Amino acid sequence: MQLPSGGQVHLHETITEGNGSVTRLRYVTDGFAPDDMMPDTALEDLTFLCRSKALPNLTAPVEGQTVIISLADRVAPFGVMDGSVAQIFEVFTIRDSICIWEAF
Repeated sequence: MQLPSGGQVHLHETITEGNGSVTRLRYVTDGFAPDDMMPDTALEDLTFLCRSKALPNLTAPVEGQTVIISLADRVAPFGVMDGSVAQIFEVFTIRDSICIWEAF
C-alpha cells in the first residue's frame, strides 16, 4: 500500500486488547528512517492508515475506541525493546466515526 508520502507499507499484524477497546495496527516498510521524516509527514501517513485501513476494518467502531498505528523498518516482536528497530507510532481515538489524533 502506498502512503501519501510515497512510501510503501504492509500490515505486519493487528492486535486487539481490552475487549476490543484498543486496536493496534503494526505496519512495516523497508528502509524506514523516522529521523529523515518531517513530523507532519509522519502524522499524515499514520492518519491516512487510521482512516483508510483501521476504520473500515474495525468490526464495530465504538465511540472512544483507541487505535494505535505504528510503522517500523522491520518486523519485531510486540512489547520487546529493541533499540535497533526504527519505529514510530501515533494514538487515535474514534469519535463520530473519524480518527482523532491524540497528541501526547
